[in-house]
Formats: sequence, C-alpha cells, structure tokens
Amino acid sequence: MRFYCESIDTESFLDPVESGHLCRVLRAKKGTPLELFDGRGTLAEGIVGRVDKKRTAVRVQKIVRTPVATTGRTILAVSFAKGQRFDWLVEKCTELGVDHIAAVQFERTVKLGKNTAIERYRKISIVAAKQSKRLFLPKITGPEKFPATLNLLISQYPQGFLLYGDPQGTSPSDLSVVKDGQDCIIAIGPEGGFSENELALLASSNASGVMINRNILRIETAAAAFCATVAATRL
Repeated sequence: MRFYCESIDTESFLDPVESGHLCRVLRAKKGTPLELFDGRGTLAEGIVGRVDKKRTAVRVQKIVRTPVATTGRTILAVSFAKGQRFDWLVEKCTELGVDHIAAVQFERTVKLGKNTAIERYRKISIVAAKQSKRLFLPKITGPEKFPATLNLLISQYPQGFLLYGDPQGTSPSDLSVVKDGQDCIIAIGPEGGFSENELALLASSNASGVMINRNILRIETAAAAFCATVAATRL
C-alpha cells in the first residue's frame, strides 16, 4: 500500500484524507506495513505506529530518494475542456508520466478555467500517482493565454522539442526525433482548432505538427494519445 505524505521523516504523519482512507477503507492497524511518497522523488518504507483517522503516525524504516529529471521530460500545454473531462486528462497524463501540465486558454477555448481548480487537479494527480506507482507529481499550472504559456515553457525548457497536434501533420513515426535526453513540449489546441495567430506563433517557434490519428479527437483524447506516443518512444 502506498500513501502520499508531504513531509517524510523517521516519524511521518498522514493527512486527514490519507489517514481516513487507511483507517476506514483499508482498516489498517498498528504495525501494518506501507509505503510513503512525497511526490518529489522520496519513497519510504515503514509501519503504522499510531492509528488516527485524522493524523496517522508512521514509523519510517527506510528512505530512498530519486533525483528529479532535468532532461527527457514531457510538457503538455493543453486547452481546457468542459465538465470533468479535464479531470480525466490530468489523471491519465499523470499515469503516463507527464512532467508538467499547463492549462491554456486558446482563442477558441470554450471552457475557461479557474485558478481555484488547480488544487483539485493536484489532488487528482496524487491519486493517479499512487495508483501508477509514480514518485513525482506533475507540475500543474495555468490557466494562461497561449502566447504567455508558450513563452514561459520555452524559457523553462530551452532545449525542448516543440510539437503540436495537427490533422494534416506528419506521421507519429517522425517522433523518433524525440530522443531520450530531450525535453518534449506538446501543444494540444481546443476542439475548434488553433487560430491563424496561434498557428503563426507555433511556426515562428519552429514547432512541428503531428497527426496522432486520422480522426478528429477531443481535447483529452488527443492529449492522452499524444503523450502515450511520446512515452512509448522513450522506452
């Protein structure tokens, strides 16, 4: 069993959400073995020391720290989607190992996101990371307009190879250019497509259009398919 713990030490404490799941759902007892991760590369093995539905104590016996990646990262700049579709997108892209999810307001974005939703997306990513045994949580930012987002991502990942979803783009086989040591920035536009201004911005940034599927995909489907394709090239 793996649980999220923001601060891991020799004695660590689970927050009310994780404690409640451990106690009410799994009915853990003192001495139950478990794993802790902090979403920043730390994985710990320990046992339950004191059962408490609001603040369970864990006696940590072993800690392993994995350094954060500085290359070979996947960065997703994606349009907001209606309803719970963006929740699903965050969940699946977390499972696929996306390092940074930047929510974007394109000119044709129908659903405008709220900054207050970022905390909910973070909670979704924690659950997905636990399920997929991922050690690092994705960075989740936005919503910002596309020009500002693109400029920020290019400055943060200057060696990144810039790709975007394009129904008339090149074949995914060309993704062989995404080498193991190279960051990959993926732009997924709204269902109305990129505007002429946005396409011009992508062209001026030396972006390459890629056709992931012959069909027109919804935002969340395109994001998951594109990220899965990139992840497969890194195996």
